[in-house]
Amino acid sequence: MLTDTDRVARTRLRATLTDAGRCRVRSAVTLSDPTAPSVRPVVMTQERAAARVSLVPEGALLLAGDAVEIDVEVEAGARLDLVEPGGTVAYDMRGAAARWSVRITLGPGAVLTWAGEPFVVSAGASVDRRTSVRMADGAALALRETLVLGRYGEPPGRITQRTDVTVAGRPALVEEMPLDPTTAPLLLGGHRVVGAVLAVGGAAAGGPVGPERDRYLLERGGALWRRLGCEAHEADLGEAWRAAVAAAGEPAWVP
Repeated sequence: MLTDTDRVARTRLRATLTDAGRCRVRSAVTLSDPTAPSVRPVVMTQERAAARVSLVPEGALLLAGDAVEIDVEVEAGARLDLVEPGGTVAYDMRGAAARWSVRITLGPGAVLTWAGEPFVVSAGASVDRRTSVRMADGAALALRETLVLGRYGEPPGRITQRTDVTVAGRPALVEEMPLDPTTAPLLLGGHRVVGAVLAVGGAAAGGPVGPERDRYLLERGGALWRRLGCEAHEADLGEAWRAAVAAAGEPAWVP
């Protein structure tokens, strides 16, 4: 819920196909406060029906009172590959909180890959992080996330992470993971890093894909890989990520 003190930064990103079959990317960033930090899309590559976009942070992220909203829409037949130039750090909020909300909509035959970088929840931070995905039949998604609880040598902050994915209106993955200095050691067995890769649709809809290690098959098709570690490299899921991207279909700029 928004409060009067929230600094809202909303990023909208839309990928469509032109009549000539090329991918067109449109974006907009709106701020409730000119000092609010935001995420700005920068187009890196456009090729045929696909585009590659970097989500570049502008300002210090993530501070108390920040409310970052990212809306991504990929229309029928288009492909969008999102990358991040670096990780995000949620800093000590001294009793306050912040929000990070992602809403994704994929049309029929649309493809989205999102290579997320580490999201660090520092001691004293309190974050509500939500990812909501609505996919049409025939769409494909590959999503990578790394959650780091606490910077090196410090206890974890507090985060509630929610993921909700539907395909043609039917739930494919619904998950809520509340982690704080008390619950994290119990739920994660002393680990502080959670790596995750999600593949839904594309080749993943037809049966198991990628390595069996760390893989959980979703009832309605697709796979979730998850690995715990004490450091980020220990939770790396590089092989699973490559499999998820391949299941979505190789981008136009890969030989």
